[in-house]
Amino acid sequence: MMIATPTSALRKCCRYGWLLIGGVVLAGRLAAGPQFVSETDLIDRVVALIDRRLALMPEVAAIKFQEQQPIADPARENVVLDQSVADAQAMNLDGVAARAFFSVQIRLARAVQAHCFERWRTGAEPPPAARDLVTVLRPALDALGRELLPAVYLASSALAARPIPTLHSQVASRLRRPGTTEDLLAELTRALSALRLTAAPTWATLQRVGVLRVGTTGDYAPFSDDRGGELRGLDIALAQDLSKAWGVSVVFVRTSWPTLMDDLGQRRFDLAASGISITADRQRLVDFSAAYLFDGKTPIARRADAARFSSLEAIDQPGVRVIVNPGGTNERFTREKITRATIVLHPDNRSIFQEIIAGRADVMMTDGIEVRLQTGRYPELAGTMAEPFTRAGKAILLSPGSELTARVDAWLMQPVNRDQIAERLERALDGGK
Repeated sequence: MMIATPTSALRKCCRYGWLLIGGVVLAGRLAAGPQFVSETDLIDRVVALIDRRLALMPEVAAIKFQEQQPIADPARENVVLDQSVADAQAMNLDGVAARAFFSVQIRLARAVQAHCFERWRTGAEPPPAARDLVTVLRPALDALGRELLPAVYLASSALAARPIPTLHSQVASRLRRPGTTEDLLAELTRALSALRLTAAPTWATLQRVGVLRVGTTGDYAPFSDDRGGELRGLDIALAQDLSKAWGVSVVFVRTSWPTLMDDLGQRRFDLAASGISITADRQRLVDFSAAYLFDGKTPIARRADAARFSSLEAIDQPGVRVIVNPGGTNERFTREKITRATIVLHPDNRSIFQEIIAGRADVMMTDGIEVRLQTGRYPELAGTMAEPFTRAGKAILLSPGSELTARVDAWLMQPVNRDQIAERLERALDGGK
């Protein structure tokens, strides 16, 4: 559990805590390149920290037993509990849920110590050797507390989304030890599930946690492309550069085009970067950064059919199969413009162009940059028009009224002015990172 610490020290410990998460939970992955963070791993990290705290309880109990001190220390426990809840609220974690979460951990700690006391009183075994409570054990417990809150912050959406029975299995399998009870473990599970972020991230919370959570789809080259488990693309590189400039780590959270807006609203990530187009509908609900490039919808078809689909009128004919990935601006544009041709929904944007090559679809309307990429990958495909139908900006998506928007804009202007974004786009189109 935590005690009061200066803000600067807390930030340092939180960031160190994330480095531990990266080193322990994501070991072997980060070296290969950026990847989607695993929600199971994030929850495991929280449970592992709770387990490490409980593992210290026999030593704490041994000192109390030998010095004939009571197990419960209400005065200290209340100080620790109040400080833990205050620190949780400073990270925008719900205060009521945080109090329940830390309270049940105190009772679990007491239960483990009580079990130890009982065995020692009956002579079943002697107390173990214990390190000093003041100089060793309590600082270790406080350090675990400082790691725990950032871990909870990062896992909050995963904890809320996981079904209670599944979460309980994950919790109980790790935390069952002499002294714990099924009732206490069930209460801990419910407390974990109730932890929520109560507000969109601020600059203060971001710096306090030390991690930027970036939502991305991983299915839209050259912006965000999940190939072989490694994320590549322009927006992945931009997110890495942004986090470095802000002095924080970055984790990538998987989202999808149909769930993008809901995922942002549920605070699954702090911002989204995935080649996202600025639209009037989206602007009514969220914030966008300044556009870092402009593009427009244009058709792509088999090279042999390129001349056949050289206009919207030619495409929108009975018998023509217009394929589209659901949930984004491609589908919106297609449904607005196509009234006579057949619209074919294909859920996987990464394999959609193979459907055209295989002859199971005729044409797709997507952004010109993607047309350029796919025609470079597949000589069987070609863009069918010299100019796009539309023109829209690509930008970073943020929560409405986010104070991070101005900071993103201030950062974006620097690489834009130095043409770095254009250079990164060329590298992404060439298959680089």
